Amino acid sequence: MKYKNVLCVYPYKRELKTVGFLPPIGLEYVASAIEDLVESITVIDLRYEEKPFLSFIDERTDLVLFSINWEADPEFVRDVIRSVPEQITVVVGGRHATVHVAELFQEHPRIDAIARGDGEEIARQIVQKGISPDIDGLSFRSNGEIVHNRNRLLETTCWGGYPNRNLRRYKYMVSVDEFTTDVEIDLMLGSRGCPFNCKFCDFKFNPLGEKRKWSVRTPESVVSEIKSISAPIIGFADDIFTADMDWVERVCDLLIAEGIKKKYAINARLEVARRPDVLEKMYKAGFMAFLMGIESAHDKTLASMNKGFTTAKVREYFETLRRFNIIYHCYFIIGNIGESREEMMDIVRFSHDLGADTLGLSVLRATKYSPLKEMLKGVDHYHIQEESGKVYSDMLSIDDLQQIRRDVNASFFTLPVILRILKKMIVHRLLTLGRVYRIITFTASRKIRKIAKKKGIRLGNVFK
Repeated sequence: MKYKNVLCVYPYKRELKTVGFLPPIGLEYVASAIEDLVESITVIDLRYEEKPFLSFIDERTDLVLFSINWEADPEFVRDVIRSVPEQITVVVGGRHATVHVAELFQEHPRIDAIARGDGEEIARQIVQKGISPDIDGLSFRSNGEIVHNRNRLLETTCWGGYPNRNLRRYKYMVSVDEFTTDVEIDLMLGSRGCPFNCKFCDFKFNPLGEKRKWSVRTPESVVSEIKSISAPIIGFADDIFTADMDWVERVCDLLIAEGIKKKYAINARLEVARRPDVLEKMYKAGFMAFLMGIESAHDKTLASMNKGFTTAKVREYFETLRRFNIIYHCYFIIGNIGESREEMMDIVRFSHDLGADTLGLSVLRATKYSPLKEMLKGVDHYHIQEESGKVYSDMLSIDDLQQIRRDVNASFFTLPVILRILKKMIVHRLLTLGRVYRIITFTASRKIRKIAKKKGIRLGNVFK
């Protein structure tokens, strides 16, 4: 073997608020894929690590693998990569790394190679024979030049196994902002890719801009992995979990037959409402939260997006969905092409009518391979911010759109909505009286700190 002692690193200290408490499942897949080839392997998540990064590197370490999935905490990431001793090979992978190969090579002289796309098989080949022009999907430095090997013809799925969670050094707990609960959570994958074709979305593409073929594990292997997980809550990281409802039904049948008592959160399409028979099994099996993309409260926008449903159909679907005590988290986009501020604010009324429990609001973005870029050609009054990919117009700036986002959130979360969420969380055993007290205390103390800071009042140690 070319490399024998490997360090796998998730190189963030802080991360995106919505995912900052979730395990780096992609890095864990890569680590597990090479575990049988090396003498030692260590996985560290710097969000949770108290020891300094360099304390994990010794004279035996010959390869460091970094997983870069987000454009977050860039200065910290840069400093960590830069600190790796020169004699050690540095390889970077992850979705952000794949999309921004040229930029990362330029920004980080210490990077020797970048794995493009799914990394399991690339990592195995690197460990076996080193950085090589024979490894498809690899970009690397050679004699002062950057060499890009051809793309991998077939993406690795590795559905024969799942990550070895014994490589973890931490337990991951559900957190909200700065508040951390005592509820353990884990992530897993039942499928990769998405068979749908929404025009605004680039998740259906792999990080290389190619249409990712949807592939799915057997229900038996999914349930086998669930049985190996200690956490009572599992989030499925699938782009879409409910693409095949017959497959979902088989998973539920196995979970029920095995008597497994866990809770699950998934990305779901609204069309799950067409199968109330499967919804009943999902609820019985422990599926507690559906994250669903609605995107707009207006038919003209839904049609332009190729969403495949109308607002009337959404209302019809929710007539069925409301029969089940599931938490419905609905995604909407702020800044859809052709929508006014007033039309964006209609999200509030529409969501209340549906019975949505929580909202996920994001400003429209056109990323590197987004079909939106083609849609925006010739539309003079719409623009794309270069650094973020956010779409804005002559009428509504990015600051305006962010304010609309805040206004929608503030208007949506009324007392009845909050009480309904709390009730569902209690039903799903996510909340106890003790947890409710801790949340209320934390929220109140944070509010007091904010008010005191504005007024210049020193609170001492009371609310620290």
